[in-house]
Amino acid sequence: MRKAGWALALLAGPLLASAAALGQARGQQAVPATPTAAPTGQPAPLAPAKLEEALRLLLKADSAATLRARQEGGLESQGLVLDQAITKLGHDFYDEFYSKFEEPMGASSYTIVIGEKPGRSNSNLVLLTVNDAELLELPLPTRADQMQEVVAAAVQTAQGYLQEELNNSRQLESGQRLPPERY
Repeated sequence: MRKAGWALALLAGPLLASAAALGQARGQQAVPATPTAAPTGQPAPLAPAKLEEALRLLLKADSAATLRARQEGGLESQGLVLDQAITKLGHDFYDEFYSKFEEPMGASSYTIVIGEKPGRSNSNLVLLTVNDAELLELPLPTRADQMQEVVAAAVQTAQGYLQEELNNSRQLESGQRLPPERY
């Protein structure tokens, strides 16, 4: 319903302008809108200038509401969980991780990357990176029960890191904590 209003608002202005231009091109005068010309039960049509102003206000109000909804975390999630695994076991790890991971309340912008790199002999290491910070580097298990344990540890680590980042940012915003000095 809301998108239909947008489409109507976007099309109404150019249509009115083209209708006025067409009437002038044919040598006819545009008929001014009068309150008595409206059928009973319907509001009187607005003058083109007032209609254009009303449409601009509508677009401004709708864009402000959309921005506010995005800032409040609305329907869209801004967190990403990326699969950069190479092997089937790596992809299985990613699938398990993705199905079990739930973002902490309030955490909205993050990037989690599940990757792989070669280990000793025939094994691979799974890498868990959250917001460009490498948190885990573990051997990729081949048994299902071991995979469940490693995935549970990875989910817990990622959630803990995101929660800690959220707590730190809240403390920095409230002035209870100073940012760490970097040299």
